[in-house]
Amino acid sequence: MRRLLKVGAGSLVLLGWIFIPTDLLPAQDRGDNWWSFRLLTRPSIPTVKDQSWIRTPIDSFILAKLESKGLRPSPAADRVTFIRRATYDLHGLPPTPEEIDSFLTDSAPDADEKLINQLLNSPRYGERWGRYWLDVVHYGDTHGYDKDKRRDHAWPFRDYVIHSLNADKPYARFVKEQIAGDVLYPGDPDGVIATGFIAAGPWDFVGHVELREDTVEKLKTRVLDRDDMVANTMTTFMSLTAHCARCHAHKFDPISQQEYYSLQADFAGVDRGDRSVGNPRQLAYGVISHSPRPVHVLHRGNVESPREIARPGALSAVGAPADGFSLPHPDNEGSRRQALADWIADSRNPLTWRSIVNRVWSYHFDRGLVDTPSDFGHRGAMPSHPDLLDWLAVEFRDRGQSLKQLHSLILLSNTYRQSSVHDTAAARMDSENRLLWQMNRKRLDAESVRDAVLAVSGTLRLQMGGPGFDLFRFKEDHSPVYDHNAIEKINAPTTWRRTVYRFVVRSVPNPFLECLDCADPNINTPVRNTTLTALQALALLNDPFIMKQAECFAERLRKISLQADRQIEAAYQLALGRLPRSKEKIAMMEYVQKHGLANACRLLFNTNEFVFID
Repeated sequence: MRRLLKVGAGSLVLLGWIFIPTDLLPAQDRGDNWWSFRLLTRPSIPTVKDQSWIRTPIDSFILAKLESKGLRPSPAADRVTFIRRATYDLHGLPPTPEEIDSFLTDSAPDADEKLINQLLNSPRYGERWGRYWLDVVHYGDTHGYDKDKRRDHAWPFRDYVIHSLNADKPYARFVKEQIAGDVLYPGDPDGVIATGFIAAGPWDFVGHVELREDTVEKLKTRVLDRDDMVANTMTTFMSLTAHCARCHAHKFDPISQQEYYSLQADFAGVDRGDRSVGNPRQLAYGVISHSPRPVHVLHRGNVESPREIARPGALSAVGAPADGFSLPHPDNEGSRRQALADWIADSRNPLTWRSIVNRVWSYHFDRGLVDTPSDFGHRGAMPSHPDLLDWLAVEFRDRGQSLKQLHSLILLSNTYRQSSVHDTAAARMDSENRLLWQMNRKRLDAESVRDAVLAVSGTLRLQMGGPGFDLFRFKEDHSPVYDHNAIEKINAPTTWRRTVYRFVVRSVPNPFLECLDCADPNINTPVRNTTLTALQALALLNDPFIMKQAECFAERLRKISLQADRQIEAAYQLALGRLPRSKEKIAMMEYVQKHGLANACRLLFNTNEFVFID
């Protein structure tokens, strides 16, 4: 839909709202010059009045905009707040009392830098940030749909993501492996395992297995399956909603229907299933490298109205690299995905680099420089700091593509170090804190709540990798049954591992994690909803998991000391990273005498200070 004021010299002037097919608009009107499609150049670092506040170039970009609006950044957070914030951000776990004491007594000028390096070099980092990636690519351990059957060999992809992040794999390599690793790196087991990205989403068992060939419903199933692959690839790596062009040219972005089916053609030779990795006993769920099926442009997306054959390719609006693939062997399935992988990971592709730095920023600050991390198109948000976004993208792309270096650059800035204390005057000018005059206060995500409870209670098992643990009773049937009310599973020590390693069921969410806004594995989730409900408070008091862990926490405290006052001090240090205040200590001792130590531990799990990070 477009408002026309003038159509051209000698043309009829039209007033009012009319519909024009977007593929008929001239290139500049279709949005080829939209901010996210422009080629990347390194912006100059702005000058600011208060040079003393600048710690990294990030601070110059943030402060320049604050000064232009007459705002000042907030004071720095205290050191306890900083180590808790950084540890939860990079590990999804609380710092131990010993780690806090060590940091507080380190008076060296590079104490902050040493802390961040220690956190980034821990295997806990990959577990924390791997969960974010699995959210975006809608990873699950079951197929979904009506017959939500198990995928018992999906977990190698989850482990691949975690160890790739821990190894700080260059981002272009990380991208290429997930799209065409089996083709590009055939001798590396990661090359096969990484293609679990393409197969990460839901899969219709009935449509693919039980429907007979050469039926309309079978054709629909395959079109929808390729659509999921296209959507997963383009939203994850490029923050574009190319799948909106399945039935017609994209209504808002410069993506034609023909280009959409070119992207489908890139995946025309793949199905999903288990593949051998190294030896026949090691299997991984990914793509199954066969000859491409013909992909037609479908009139209005109707499989019964096929038009011309779609050729493998990409999107012309990006400008560089070229969208047309020069394939010496177009019937070779692998060459299509390899060409797509090279196109997405090309250093000239501006969307790829803007997308990933914005995702990292959004998880640290609870919102991105672009507030719609998976949509950089016309229906998405405009960047709050476009020059900073581009500077970060170029810096990341050209300095080794290290995610760990990007984290360090952000976390060592004074922008990140700000307190979250409210400022009424600043809030009056910028109520949403888009200019970052303070740090955003964040609630722990569902996995971090569960992991923190396990860590504080002393029961967390740090075993990494392998098949996911079941938090449910399972019954194999015509349609499998997943019962998440299994107390024996909830209280089994074998399940007291980090939540990223749980077996993720698409059709039946885990009730404890769902109530804390866990991601829905059926959909790509770049940003989780964060709610505050009475049900959450009830879960943190009465869920069987919390009840058992409170008992374990109390037992840990008894091993530390038999004296009630020392137990309460230790409880506060473990759960909140500080000693109790005098009034808190007195009140808690009275509560322990009346209701018992385990119930006092339940109260600490339910405090704002436990579930929120300042």
